[in-house]
Amino acid sequence: MNQLFNIIIKQIIVGYIGAYLLLIYFKLIGKKITYEQILNEVDSKSGIKKYYYKAFYLGVGFLIITVIIISTMAGLNPKIYNNNK
Repeated sequence: MNQLFNIIIKQIIVGYIGAYLLLIYFKLIGKKITYEQILNEVDSKSGIKKYYYKAFYLGVGFLIITVIIISTMAGLNPKIYNNNK
């Protein structure tokens, strides 16, 4: 049960981070959309959430890049970045 709870919380957090990043992207390109539409708008043809899957994968990518950058700066990935050169 505890693992299921952690998976659900992680997916929600990642979804909200991705939705916020997607909202920023839509504001930059000039598309008028709200945060609630990104999280809740359902496509009438397929019945799935229209923007949430894009937001989720954007959030996953953002967190992966963040972890790689932090671990590289901490010196845990010396093959990626070597500041001695």
